[in-house]
Amino acid sequence: MTAAEHPVPPDRETLARRLCARYDAIIDDPDALVRSLLRPLPTTVWANPRRLSRDDLLEVLRADGIAATPMAWSNHGVRLDPEARPGRHWGFMAGLFQVQEEVSMLPVALLDPQPGERVLDLCAAPGNKTAQIAMAMANRGTVMANDLRKGRLAALRQTVKRFGLMNVVITAQDGQSIGARAGAFDRVLVDAPCSCEGTFRKVRLPTISTAAFRSRLAAVQVRLLERAMRLTRPGGRLVYSTCTLAPEENEAVIDTLLDRYPGELRVVPAHVPGLQATAGITQWEGRRYDPAVADTLRVWPHHNDTGGFFVAVLERSADANSIAEPHWFTPPEEPRSWLEPLTERFGIPWAAFDGAVPVKRGNKHLHLAPVDHRYPEAPAPEMLGLPAVRRRSLPVKPTTAAAMLYGPDATRNVITLDTAQTRRYLERHPIQALSTEQLAACTSAGYVVLRYRGYTLGLGQLIFDRETGVAHVESLMPKAWSRDTAMLVTPEEG
Repeated sequence: MTAAEHPVPPDRETLARRLCARYDAIIDDPDALVRSLLRPLPTTVWANPRRLSRDDLLEVLRADGIAATPMAWSNHGVRLDPEARPGRHWGFMAGLFQVQEEVSMLPVALLDPQPGERVLDLCAAPGNKTAQIAMAMANRGTVMANDLRKGRLAALRQTVKRFGLMNVVITAQDGQSIGARAGAFDRVLVDAPCSCEGTFRKVRLPTISTAAFRSRLAAVQVRLLERAMRLTRPGGRLVYSTCTLAPEENEAVIDTLLDRYPGELRVVPAHVPGLQATAGITQWEGRRYDPAVADTLRVWPHHNDTGGFFVAVLERSADANSIAEPHWFTPPEEPRSWLEPLTERFGIPWAAFDGAVPVKRGNKHLHLAPVDHRYPEAPAPEMLGLPAVRRRSLPVKPTTAAAMLYGPDATRNVITLDTAQTRRYLERHPIQALSTEQLAACTSAGYVVLRYRGYTLGLGQLIFDRETGVAHVESLMPKAWSRDTAMLVTPEEG
């Protein structure tokens, strides 16, 4: 469908013009910006590098009739049509990719987290950037994903499980009040709450914020950034981002920090090859900013057919004052024998668990975390590591998250499903009519790893009818996941 085929409500066009009028003096082409705001926003996803390459993802999507093209600046990013619904595709449920707006991927690219580091995502919900960070760190080290409200962390919990993220610890606290007991971090991301002007294209009923509202937000943003700075180790990196166009929430916030802490922060030039962006502005409505603010990065929607965004990269001085290192919280380590439901039933070699430590979190599940994971002493974790086995089940039940993470290493009790069977699994229906070939790797009734087109979907339970001997599989697709899924569109099925 072309842009001309999308009717534009007159009030929406009026709002777009009002928004652009405010920034006429700093936009290269105001009319082009208005036109871009009235077009549908392309859908974008990024490939999970631990399960497939971007080229492999392009093949998966195209095989199911979804037009997909590689993103110009990202090694993992893929663009789809605005009408695409990748969150309802089987590959999303299999953890092959994450749906995320293109410009929202920029902060983590500029944060550049490394394996083994301690990284803080101060305003983490809904968790897309946390997942990016954890993937970039190769599931090692520590990613502390924090958000003010526990209810906003539900999507992040699901992403952790779907992607098999062991190195994430989730906390729920006002980011302005996290203290020294959290420890020092190598890198901190502050994707701050903002007026969201840059999301105009994806919001059904956009609004134009008032000056008073922007002022209140800027005060919060400054406090969040100050707290993040104190939590960043000397020499560490701090990234600040918003999805608004308002200089009061962008360059002015950075200017305030530079003014309050002279010599303690340095603006690192923000540049992303393959992405068209403009430099941060150095004056706005009579206020002049520190010249270093020009090294921040602005993305206007009409330049790359995206939303609007702002990113600043800051580096803390190597001789800055550091918060005291706490005694790291260490949960009790559990015997590796708890993992036998994965090794014995599925033939997963013990070597697959190298680098992972079983830890106890409550009485429900045994979790896995990296050996180099350094937990915050406070705030107390809402979730720590990856749930691997359900302790209270008899027999002990592997989690879907563990099956998806280690399923590629399984050598027995594995069933490969066809398209129709996969649809039934994802919709939590029993899978009938299993062929002899499908059952060839099964040793007995019980839990089975289910695959589709070479990728692990999750867990099922193989059952044999005592009278007929006919086998079927009960879907163990988690209820919370299936509620959000309408499943599996293929070329044959339309």
